Amino acid sequence: MSVLTRPAVLLASAAVAASLLVAPGAAYAADTTTELTAAEMKAALEEVAAASDSAAAVGWKGATDYSFSESGSAAVVAATETITADRAHGLLSDVFTFNGYGTMTVFMDEGSGVYQSITDPQWNAALKMMGRTSVKYTFVADKTIDLDESAPDPGYLAGDYSVPGTRTAHDDGSADYAFTDEDGAVFALHVNVDSVLTGTDVTVTEDGGTLAVSMENSYGPQSVTLPTAGQTIDHRTLAAGVAYLDMPATVQLAAKTGAADTRKAAKGRKVKVSTLRKVVRKDVSTVNGKTGVNMVKVKNVTGGVNVYAVNPWTKKTVKYSVKASGKKVVVKKR
Repeated sequence: MSVLTRPAVLLASAAVAASLLVAPGAAYAADTTTELTAAEMKAALEEVAAASDSAAAVGWKGATDYSFSESGSAAVVAATETITADRAHGLLSDVFTFNGYGTMTVFMDEGSGVYQSITDPQWNAALKMMGRTSVKYTFVADKTIDLDESAPDPGYLAGDYSVPGTRTAHDDGSADYAFTDEDGAVFALHVNVDSVLTGTDVTVTEDGGTLAVSMENSYGPQSVTLPTAGQTIDHRTLAAGVAYLDMPATVQLAAKTGAADTRKAAKGRKVKVSTLRKVVRKDVSTVNGKTGVNMVKVKNVTGGVNVYAVNPWTKKTVKYSVKASGKKVVVKKR
């Protein structure tokens, strides 16, 4: 290149750069929107689902925002959710925050079970009574847990839709699919150059208000760390702890119910001790069944029974005697 021509090239380059800064749209092709028939949309979304499933095979992460606005009200109820799928180890975490109400976390361990964060005040009260305040999660063993069924990859959002819509292609190779399903939900699916689903926006409007859902997806290996043994309690043990919180009321209920049913069985005649013992035991069994814990016990004593329970953590005992007295049944706290 000669010395004379070089300045002209530099000036031309500068002009191109300036045009990009002043009017970037002029340097790129405009978006192209194509109308799709129901059959074409179905075929396109099947491709998106397949590509997304393939990308998610090594792992994926989804961040979702939810907002609900009630008709005629300016108030908005909002929530966020983050799902992380560690496909290499069969693990998944789901963190859901309901604004103003707190956060709930769920972990899934494929072929093992589910962990859920302790959020119920009664659960925390039971843990305090049990001396296990370090526990933050309850565990339900379930060998049938399958991440494909319990938490399918983002590709499922492409669904099996067979409705007309549009495809808007962008110059970088990405595209947006827009359609309204049979139920009136408005969808906008965003895909990258490889037809992998990177985002989904859904709006559902009904008489009660409008729900808007917006999800962004990323793909690649993820890391999910399960709660430790010291942070976890089996759900059956926790359920027993919750039941023992109400032990005094439960024992009293069993005793009084047994007494009332014994009086009914006597039909105004003298109460038989043998009948009383049979009826009370039946009622105690029913109470235990409702609580899900074999907590209340019955012991024969002179003239009737003692109905009682012992808290295995606090060692406290609650006891009532239920005894026959002529045509009456007498209940006393011991």
